[in-house]
Amino acid sequence: MFVLGFHFPADMGNQIPDELVAEKLAGVDISDVKEIKLLMGTKDKDKEWISYTNKDTFLFRAMVHYFKEENPNKEQKYMIYMNRYQMSAISKRVDAADDETMKLCHNLDSMEQFRIEVA
Repeated sequence: MFVLGFHFPADMGNQIPDELVAEKLAGVDISDVKEIKLLMGTKDKDKEWISYTNKDTFLFRAMVHYFKEENPNKEQKYMIYMNRYQMSAISKRVDAADDETMKLCHNLDSMEQFRIEVA
């Protein structure tokens, strides 16, 4: 089973505890990232930039991991729906007290296209 690109043993099935995913993300270096910028939408008139700076959340760390994974030139990267869905689903459970994060999760659950970059 893969969650956020991390491999978990098949005998765990589809029920991977959030804590195990968080443990894998604990090693992700976020010290060089101050802001995550998401470009939501596809058409010029419908595009919206979203800034996310809450470094104390699971979602921030997961997005930084996603951005850095296989992206040595740190170029803007398209966010695949499955990854967005997994990030959002876990974040809604572990970051539930953070309103900014919950609003972003709501956006990530949509069928809009997203591109990500970090600053």
